[in-house]
Amino acid sequence: MGDSIWSIGKGHRLVVLSAGLILAMACAISQALGPQGEDLGTQPTAIEPSEQPGDPIEALVKATVQVLAMVREGDKWSPIWSGSGSVVTADGLILTNNHVVDRSVFEYDALGIALSSRPDQLPEVQYLAEVEATDPTMDLAIVRIVSDLNGQPVDLTLAYAVTGNSDEVQIGDRLRILGYPGIGGETITLTEGAVSGFTLERGVAGRAWIKTDATIAGGNSGGLGADAEGHLIGIPTIVTSGSESGQTVDCRPLADTDRDGDIDSQDNCVPVGGFINALRPINLALPLIEAASTGQQYSGSVPETQQPGGSGEISGPSFSRIVFSDGVTPDNQPTQLWYALPGTATYVCAFWEYRGMVDGEEWSAFWFIDGVLDEGSSISGQPWGGGEAGSWWVCQFNDVGLSPGVYEIVLQAESGVLESDSVYVGGDRVAAEFVLSNQSATPICGVYLSPKGATNWGQNELGPSEVLEPSKARPIPLATGEYDMRILDCELQTIHVEFEIAVEADLTYTFQQ
Repeated sequence: MGDSIWSIGKGHRLVVLSAGLILAMACAISQALGPQGEDLGTQPTAIEPSEQPGDPIEALVKATVQVLAMVREGDKWSPIWSGSGSVVTADGLILTNNHVVDRSVFEYDALGIALSSRPDQLPEVQYLAEVEATDPTMDLAIVRIVSDLNGQPVDLTLAYAVTGNSDEVQIGDRLRILGYPGIGGETITLTEGAVSGFTLERGVAGRAWIKTDATIAGGNSGGLGADAEGHLIGIPTIVTSGSESGQTVDCRPLADTDRDGDIDSQDNCVPVGGFINALRPINLALPLIEAASTGQQYSGSVPETQQPGGSGEISGPSFSRIVFSDGVTPDNQPTQLWYALPGTATYVCAFWEYRGMVDGEEWSAFWFIDGVLDEGSSISGQPWGGGEAGSWWVCQFNDVGLSPGVYEIVLQAESGVLESDSVYVGGDRVAAEFVLSNQSATPICGVYLSPKGATNWGQNELGPSEVLEPSKARPIPLATGEYDMRILDCELQTIHVEFEIAVEADLTYTFQQ
């Protein structure tokens, strides 16, 4: 076959990975809060970081609040969890994460808003707020301050954060993340880092996530992400199931470490850390802010209706037919499908088909690079919003070019890992044909070829119904490289395993049992 033949062809409809949102807010009950709130007195003016001289950190502190879900206990309010938020209008609109105010987690009586006027000052609950608008798919919400702690109306002129343009943020730009790590009396936390990349999702126009190398504790979820000039450009959102201190509390079976073809309790678990690693771009929150500011009803960011995946009874969710592309067309198709992506690629996108999903069900997409979990690009525990059946996709992006290696996607729903596959990126590779010749007496129903370094076997090259009968051969197109192979009989029992098969050109492999 000719050199540099990378294209697989077009026409598949595929699927998107959504981001996982673990409720890593403070879940311990702290001391009860008194019913009386102190008058804020003269309020600071709105933050105008592009016009004010000097460091904008103090102004950003005043625009960052703690949001507490509270229950009434006699004449006192007691918090049951907390998150963070950003004041976006002087009259008391606050942007936060939907999971911070979600009553489906646990019923609460009211939302409390706590503020600090200085970085060394403990936050003090001064106001009650109500949910004004929500977007569960984006995990965003707007709440409005409605009264003091006694239920009396308030006339507000709060400091607020001026929004920037998250589409202008570039890799390497500095970020400042502000928020409150818990409800145990801790002061506001400032974390600095850099933009490390971007993630794309189906149903989201433009950038879906801004990845960062900053280490951000879970309680900062919903807080303020600012650029170097002090403009609000993102909302810290994705946290991969951890504690307030960032200690690993979640270790999941995501890799087939014993190479038996099953991902289960017999495999070594993969630690999933406890830090927020991505921000929702502020541009995705602007329609929500606009709707809340003007009193309009917000319809939400609902992905386009998916086509049914066929009739028949569905026993549970399934993901299938993963393919890889170097981009996405405006109508949600792969720009080009590849057996291996070239070293010049800036996008790697996984597309797949799904059936049996239920909106609201948690799902995850984990990226591995050379066998190591890439938490910055992974999505964990995000509520599904794509309907029962159709196709989806997710991408990671680096405008200076992807690092070479084996890129692997592992798709998971509440029932466990549903599918995985991997692709080479970079390297001096060309297209090749691997021909499996079955010279045994056993029909073959499963053939798995995974690039060396992948953590899982990937997808069955024969699909769900094809059988490779004795004395028959089956060509399998791939890219040159080293592969591990696993062969199953039609009882789905492993009958052959071989590692590090070098495919340097077209190759015929004869299987004799």
